Amino acid sequence: MNDFFMFETELPAGSGFPLFGVCHILWLSAIILTGILLVRWYCKQSEKMCHRIRAVIGILLPVMAIYRDGILVITGHWGIGFLPLHLCSMAMWIAPLYIFTNKRFLGVIYVLLCLPGAVGALLFPDWNMYPVWNYMHIHAFLSHGLLVIFGCMLIISGEMIPTWREFYIPIVFGAIGFTIIHRVNLMFRTNYWFLNEPSADSPLIWIQHITGSKWYQLGYFMFCVGIVAVWMCLIRVMDKWRKSCNFLARHTHV
Repeated sequence: MNDFFMFETELPAGSGFPLFGVCHILWLSAIILTGILLVRWYCKQSEKMCHRIRAVIGILLPVMAIYRDGILVITGHWGIGFLPLHLCSMAMWIAPLYIFTNKRFLGVIYVLLCLPGAVGALLFPDWNMYPVWNYMHIHAFLSHGLLVIFGCMLIISGEMIPTWREFYIPIVFGAIGFTIIHRVNLMFRTNYWFLNEPSADSPLIWIQHITGSKWYQLGYFMFCVGIVAVWMCLIRVMDKWRKSCNFLARHTHV
């Protein structure tokens, strides 16, 4: 219990968990299983019920973000590096904006950028210095898991299937984001979007090895464009699958 509210700088060495170790695999397995059950359940609900479910998620995500920051403030560990400027932190606000405004471009950004970003964060977490019984550890897995599950709900239900004509939206958002976040990082000496240094043990390390530090950001951006393109193709495949199988018993949107 003493470790629950400890910050990473206060924890003893070796307190965390290894990537793809037992703890990590159990979390991923739990998120996948929960996601399958929730997505299947969601897709069988009425339109009215789905609207309520989305509203709950739209409220829950900001509450989770505020909860984490509230504890950081109370414990004296909040700093400029905890602004909601990482992609997954942005996603926790983009999702409710999409839910409550129904602006399609926000849904496209969420599905094509935020969802794969959250998947990447779960596969290569940068919070692995925290032990299992720590609020940062639990919050990170739960929040990223919910981001992924919500995105899958939108895709599998057919509620948000981006078209190739909308492919430019996440690219433009990413280009503007890279420019603005780069300036923020220079101003505050932060590392939002991991533009200055790649996250440890993530594929961004490989990009830096290939491009070198000088061209790292360009290589990073091109990598993201490639991921979005591949993900777009996979979404189209999943869209065809959902139309041809009986996984869904409720609504499918063309």
